[in-house]
Order: sequence, then C-alpha cells, then structure tokens
Amino acid sequence: MVRTMRHGRWPGRLVAAMALSGCFAICGFTGQVRRPADAASELRQLTERRFAANAANDRRFYEALIADNALIMLPNRRPLTKQEYLADEFQSRPANYRGVVATIHDFRALVHGDTAVASYLVVEPTPVGDQKFEVRTGRVDTYARSKGEWRLLSMTIAEVPSWPDVATIDPHLYSDYAGTYQVARDVFVVVTDESGHLMAEMTGQAKTELFPESATTFFDRSDSPMARTIFERDAAGKVVAQIYRSHGQKVRAVKVR
Repeated sequence: MVRTMRHGRWPGRLVAAMALSGCFAICGFTGQVRRPADAASELRQLTERRFAANAANDRRFYEALIADNALIMLPNRRPLTKQEYLADEFQSRPANYRGVVATIHDFRALVHGDTAVASYLVVEPTPVGDQKFEVRTGRVDTYARSKGEWRLLSMTIAEVPSWPDVATIDPHLYSDYAGTYQVARDVFVVVTDESGHLMAEMTGQAKTELFPESATTFFDRSDSPMARTIFERDAAGKVVAQIYRSHGQKVRAVKVR
C-alpha cells in the first residue's frame, strides 16, 4: 500500500557513484592512469579469490585484504569494524571447516585511478542434508589501491528480495475487499477486483496487484518483501478496514465505501 524504497532493487549506477564519491573523499586520487577494463577484470578475480579463501577458512587472506579502517555492513546488523567482522566470520568455525565456494553473477566495477566500487550478486550453496538451499545476496564493495594492492574499504551486503508463494483463495473474497479505504484526509487506497486480480491504487501512486498469502493477508511484489496488507472484518463479518504492516509498524485505513 505505502511505497517505500524498494528493497534489493538498487539503482545500480547511482549506488556505485555514491559509494565511489565516498571512497574518493576517504582516499583521494593518486593521479595514476589505469585501464578501467583491466582493473575491473582484476577486481572480479580478486572477488572470486575472496570467496575461495572464505570457503577454505583462510583468515590471513582477509587480514591482508581488508583495510584497518574498513566498515562491514551486514543485513539487520550494525556496521562492523575489521576485527569484529573477522571474529564473527572466522572464530566461530570449527577447525576443519570447509565450505562450498560461492558463485558470482552480474559483476560490475566502476574504476577511477586507484579507487573503485564493485557491485554483484552472490549465490552461496548451503546443503541441508540431502536438500538444496542457496543464500543469495547483493554486494557493493569499495576499494583503494595501496602499494600496488587493492584494499577493501567497505563491504555492504543486502539480502535479495523474495516473496511467498501465491495462495489459492476463494475468488469471491475479492469483491468483499473491493472498495475505497481512507488513510488520511486526502489519501485513499482504491481496491478493485479486476477479472480475478485484486488491484490497489493509492493516491498519487501507480496501481499494483495484491497477491494473496492467505485469505486475509496480501503482498505487493513492487514493495518490500516484508510488507503486508491485511483486510479486517467486524463482528458481523463485514470488511471495515485494511492494515498495512511493514518495518515493524502498522497503518490502518478505514473502508469508507
């Protein structure tokens, strides 16, 4: 219902440019001229080596790679320093730990002299007995070259968004949910049943489809994967409101017609 920054959908060039500007502010420029294509290839190879070293439990590789003042941003965590990250990533592992090497997809690098930003997707196979499971995340890394070697200044990890399976519900419920809901004095959500598809249009925003997770709870694939719209009935069974739930908060919209 409420449009927020869409999780997991980076405006790639903008994010890279913003991160790169931050890297410039920290590192400055050396004035050295390098071919961006060669540097981008070098950074991809370095990233692949990073994940291979991680799978091999090679903490020394990360000690050398990560700058002392680096910040690591993990999902739903406060930023970690280099030592906090290394402790979190390696010290809790058993001595004989050997992981499966992750694969990298959609790698892009923006390089300017001896500073760079890389963005990519990571797929990490995580076997659960005989079952297959993959952890999928988006990454943005910033680098600076020091004494001929790339050093990692920051690493940001974001979970790739996913939504639940669409439930099969009684299509007659859609006509119950159709109507106009008032969020604020001049803000409304118009819900319509369009040939078996429940559509919602909030004042000033584009119309989107609401997909059922259950008979009362719906999700919007253009919104946060954590967001839900819940239709509320009174004691007589009449639909009287919808509740938008996201970011640990709720917004209630009363059905006015």
